[in-house]
Amino acid sequence: MHPNSPPDSIPVLGVNITPFSSYSHAIGCIGAIIQAKGKAFSVAINPEKICRALSDQSLKKILNDADFGICDGVGTALALRILKGKAPPRITGIALFFELIQEAARQGWKVFLLGATPESNQIAGRKLLESNPSLQIVGQADGYSQFHSDTEVVRKINESGADIVFIAMGSPKQEFWIAEHRKTMNAPFCIGVGGTFDIVSGKTRWAPAWCRRTGTEWLYRLIQEPKRWRRQLVLPKFVWAVLMQRIGVGRN
Repeated sequence: MHPNSPPDSIPVLGVNITPFSSYSHAIGCIGAIIQAKGKAFSVAINPEKICRALSDQSLKKILNDADFGICDGVGTALALRILKGKAPPRITGIALFFELIQEAARQGWKVFLLGATPESNQIAGRKLLESNPSLQIVGQADGYSQFHSDTEVVRKINESGADIVFIAMGSPKQEFWIAEHRKTMNAPFCIGVGGTFDIVSGKTRWAPAWCRRTGTEWLYRLIQEPKRWRRQLVLPKFVWAVLMQRIGVGRN
């Protein structure tokens, strides 16, 4: 396999996962698309998103239409180990964002920042430029301004000549937005990055390194935002569904 060729996807409960071997592998595949002026988009796959897709066929279709479904959650990696006997390394959305920003600065790729509050969007752009002076941020648009329509945003993206569009609208809103507008966007690559701009801007804190190493970012976020506890109730459902698939009952 060519080092910049993506691996075959692996389904978990009917949602495709792209088992990249490393961040550099993912970056190489994305870079090849940008170099070829192709058109692709990526989504981050975690247990919550998979469970939502079980009851939302429109979301499931969007996730499976994505060119890359990165193995974002530790639960996703564990599910692959249970179902396939091996687990690819996690490629988290926020870590991939920072890797892509650094590579964009090195390669001269133009980036567009879409989403988050006006404050987070602007501060994130400024901080990214402070840490990556050669980065070309060719456009920004927050996710809350009422004066611009989606059509205007897409026009702004296309006029900017962006190579990568980072879309921070939260899930699944950002996935539906990408699906609706991907055909009219000229940028070779776009990716949903959730609350990443809030972390870059300092509005929220990124989980400590030990949490990222152990895959317990979810626990850190739960401590920081206790109201998220309801979202964690999906985990037992996810584990049960994976075990049922393992013994041959349920979705493939």
